[in-house]
Amino acid sequence: MTLKFFFGGVRKDGTAALRIRFKAGEVHDRKITIEGLAIQKKLWDKSLNRVLPSHPGYHDINDKISKYEAKMRDVSEKFRVGNISFNTACRMMESSSQMTSLKEFISQLDQIDDKSRQTKTNYLASVNSFSYHTGIKDPLFSEVTYLNFSKMRKSISEKGKSPETHNKYLRDIKAICRLAFRLKIIFDLPEFDSTWRAKSTRAKKLKTTNPKTIFEAINRIELHSKNENSRHKTVKQFESIGLWLLMFSMRGMYPADINEISVKNLDYDFKSRIEAELEKSNGGKVSIEGNPFIYRHARHKTDVPMNIMLNMPPIRKLIQVMRYMVSASHPKDAFQTREESKMDNKTDRIKARPVEEVDNIKIFSFTEDSNPSRHKQMWNYYSKQLKNLGMPSFKIARKTFMTTATLLDIPQSIGRTMLGQTDPSISAYYNNFDDPRLFIKITQAHIKVLKDFEVIELFNFWLNKVDSVFGSNLFDIYSFRHDASLIYKEFNSHLEEMIKIRSVNI
Repeated sequence: MTLKFFFGGVRKDGTAALRIRFKAGEVHDRKITIEGLAIQKKLWDKSLNRVLPSHPGYHDINDKISKYEAKMRDVSEKFRVGNISFNTACRMMESSSQMTSLKEFISQLDQIDDKSRQTKTNYLASVNSFSYHTGIKDPLFSEVTYLNFSKMRKSISEKGKSPETHNKYLRDIKAICRLAFRLKIIFDLPEFDSTWRAKSTRAKKLKTTNPKTIFEAINRIELHSKNENSRHKTVKQFESIGLWLLMFSMRGMYPADINEISVKNLDYDFKSRIEAELEKSNGGKVSIEGNPFIYRHARHKTDVPMNIMLNMPPIRKLIQVMRYMVSASHPKDAFQTREESKMDNKTDRIKARPVEEVDNIKIFSFTEDSNPSRHKQMWNYYSKQLKNLGMPSFKIARKTFMTTATLLDIPQSIGRTMLGQTDPSISAYYNNFDDPRLFIKITQAHIKVLKDFEVIELFNFWLNKVDSVFGSNLFDIYSFRHDASLIYKEFNSHLEEMIKIRSVNI
């Protein structure tokens, strides 16, 4: 491994940029410029790697070189023992600050850890808040002290913020420190204990909602003008409620989960099915391994599996209506095009795009990972429309689902499993999500929650309101014509045989 200083080309003023060459084996070789160091080569002491006292500003220059030398030793050692990659080592040396900065560490996480984009965003927000309340512009790991957290706790209290706000920042910064310690970025952990926390003065009230609130919100939607802006806003209000109902119906999904709904998560090879349906001339039957009803969703936040019966009313119909509405309101964000939405024939829709792109449940054309800025913008707008209608936020859908399950005396273990939550106390028993007996229990509990929350009735009411405002006929096409109790009773009676299906016959 080679790690040494060298000079770039001589400039017109006679100075040259001081650079670093980092070479590891035959593959890796990088030349790194040290920002802000232009040196007169004739006043350079090669043996000491310093400028001579006669060099202008020699003290500041030598001080900066000394810091870079320390960084080079630290980074090269981390690379040598395999704690960081070559590219990460180069980025660390290119940075003007050392990895003792919390913000700098977070900025490097793309290279040294697989934390999600949202996690990194949350971490940075907490560090920025710590910076604001303590007055420390660029907090270092050495400044994560009890004294500074006491300052933040006092500042937060004086500004009327809740103790939970302080404790959220504390949790995130503790997580950052522990990750940095595990990655050998720092070698000492602060002695976090209960005294660092802010004491809650009262029990936190958990927000949930009820069907009556949703019915009233739907009923508030009106078209106040026939101009394009008014129509667009009204459509968005209908969509926001439809998405809330879909999140609730799919056991408390979050926006990022909705953007990732796709046939790729089905229990069978959907592409093979489409190919088989297009080859009708072959005759006979084609059997594809898997279950056509099971949606194998991994919760976006935890990656814990949440297997769901996609044909459970009203999930499928909610997805289809949302695909239709989104394609009409903002086609650039929609997966299904306006032209496809107008096609009555299923085969025409399949032939409208290449086989590998056919997806009959995908709503949006992008995910949080593929387009984070658009994802945030779109869901912020939907959230605003919910608030304008007096609707609870999207996150409340998840909390309401769990609260409804608890009120129905559904065991906490089943409730947690439905929501894709981890629970060490039951992990030894509730970890085989492919066991049909467990899946039947989970799905029966799912049915009870949807029935009790009147989701089918809400869905029908929502469709009817859309038709009354826009003169459409969605109710005639998608509504449920029978009593919800009968619908769920019928679904439950066939549940065991549906779950036991092991192949899809074309």
